[in-house]
Amino acid sequence: MKTSYLVKAVLAALAEYAALAVVARITPIELLQRPMIKSAPMIKTNSDAGQFAGRTTLSSGSATVTVSTRIVNSDSILHMTPQAALEAGYTTQGRTGIASGLSIGTASTPAVYSGDVIHATWESPNALNSGQALRVDSIVGGVSFAIATANSLTTIASGAVAMWKIMGKDPVGLKINTISPLGHFIIGWADGIARPFDTTVMWDIKRST
Repeated sequence: MKTSYLVKAVLAALAEYAALAVVARITPIELLQRPMIKSAPMIKTNSDAGQFAGRTTLSSGSATVTVSTRIVNSDSILHMTPQAALEAGYTTQGRTGIASGLSIGTASTPAVYSGDVIHATWESPNALNSGQALRVDSIVGGVSFAIATANSLTTIASGAVAMWKIMGKDPVGLKINTISPLGHFIIGWADGIARPFDTTVMWDIKRST
């Protein structure tokens, strides 16, 4: 009799457990581990003082952004990934020709902005005077930049191609700058250089005391 009662009690407990799991919309295994999980497996990312995850815009021209949430602590583990919507034609490296008889060529890309570091080198020096170097002649932000021979006087005898790369423009390399426990944390580009486009940073706080 006692055994039958015990079996019924266990079955009733399991049934209640299953019902709670269904209502919670998580698996029974997740429910068992709930005491060890500080953030919910499924959560809304609407802006809230107690949010565990979210989508925050790191704006064009800014190297950092502050995320306010009282959940974050000094020992929190944060996962982040950038989601960047790039403009059409957004390129950070390429090849630009300088035609015969000219000393300058134009590279078009919305990725370039004033103050950018641009590396340039000749693809082939065959038609150039010995020691002739390259320089960035001018930059039109978000439009183009010009590559010219060092003194802008020496023209190219039979045409040549310059290979170039704009440094620090790719939407990669995020880091946590600072954490203010129970207040906020600051996301920034690892190299401290702002990008010329808005980047949505998707983040999740995995553990917090």
